[in-house]
Amino acid sequence: MLVLTMLVLTGCISMPQSHLVTMAPNVTLQLTAPPQALQMQAKTQLIEAEFNGERQSLLAQVEFTDTQIKLVAMTPSGIPLFDVLWSVEDDAIINQYVPVPGLDISYVIADLQWVNWPFSQLQLATNGSFTEEFNNNVGQTTTDWTRTLSQDGQVILTVEKFDNRYILKHLLRDYQITITELTKVSL
Repeated sequence: MLVLTMLVLTGCISMPQSHLVTMAPNVTLQLTAPPQALQMQAKTQLIEAEFNGERQSLLAQVEFTDTQIKLVAMTPSGIPLFDVLWSVEDDAIINQYVPVPGLDISYVIADLQWVNWPFSQLQLATNGSFTEEFNNNVGQTTTDWTRTLSQDGQVILTVEKFDNRYILKHLLRDYQITITELTKVSL
């Protein structure tokens, strides 16, 4: 499980004050408050990470308020890994139950936002070229939409939505995360 956590969460243990995440050289995402449609919602998700040819899984409970994201992660067998309270107003508070060197919660929060936030909110929060396409490719698995972040023609990140599943590929950091929504409830 340590490998999984390191794959999903790389970097340092604290969130920078600015809430600005560097996606690639000269490309940033300003982390923002949850959109109105997600506020007072909770989601349980299966997260599968692929990095260096290895695949690991974890379960996550994510809650959204008007200014916060609360995230609890555990192994599929229920062993707690970490929890995070991210706020627009303050630094993130992180509790690790398994020592994880190089934990960078800013990428976890950024990945949650790339998947869950409305396109228009993300477009305003990044300085890269960010597009969204709705497609139904004949002969292939049908996607609801595909989002692409690029800079000077180089693709940095893609997110594909299939029903209750999202596939996020960060091409420069060389990882893929598949997020499957298991449940969604109002708080």
